[in-house]
Amino acid sequence: MKSYDAHTHKIPDNHVGIYQSDGVYTSSLFSVGVHPWQAAVQTLREIIPALQHKNCRALGEVGLDRLKGPSMEIQHAMLLAQLTLANELQKPVIFHLVRAWDEFYSLIKTQQHTPWIIHGFNSPKQFPRLIQTKVFFSLGPASLQNPHMQSILSKIPLNRILFETDVSETDITQVYRDYSQATSTPLEEVNAQIEQNFLAIFGA
Repeated sequence: MKSYDAHTHKIPDNHVGIYQSDGVYTSSLFSVGVHPWQAAVQTLREIIPALQHKNCRALGEVGLDRLKGPSMEIQHAMLLAQLTLANELQKPVIFHLVRAWDEFYSLIKTQQHTPWIIHGFNSPKQFPRLIQTKVFFSLGPASLQNPHMQSILSKIPLNRILFETDVSETDITQVYRDYSQATSTPLEEVNAQIEQNFLAIFGA
């Protein structure tokens, strides 16, 4: 069975993945967006052509970051503009979020009209509130290696989970195995559900 990587900075070779593009079209599936760190220097015009390409399956990564980047006002304005675009084009959204959860929950109420994915979910304190929403949790190596995440991994419904490698050198198949071991879920069951989740969000 194929392995699926919902967010990677390397073009996939032996699996299916969503490559984080800088606006260059690729023969593999990709995502494109103005990262919050770049919200003051990039424009929507730079990503719209790529966002409309048939291989672009998501807007991302986009979001809010209180620790790095321009002011929250600038980040928020850019994010709102991109979410409007995602809704018009019916694209799922891959989020980068750092200490901006209250703003994110407010956006869910008014802006979520497509699947939203929390990339590299690694914030167990947010889980009780996030599970009440419709977001998907994308887990990567850091998520599975965080001891504070261990107690909630089994509580996240498998039909709300995606796997990713992000910038890690870890192979995506290792992420599958680590999750399977951490949650005592048979690998075959994990493979089947992640495939279903991935295809439902990003398409074949």
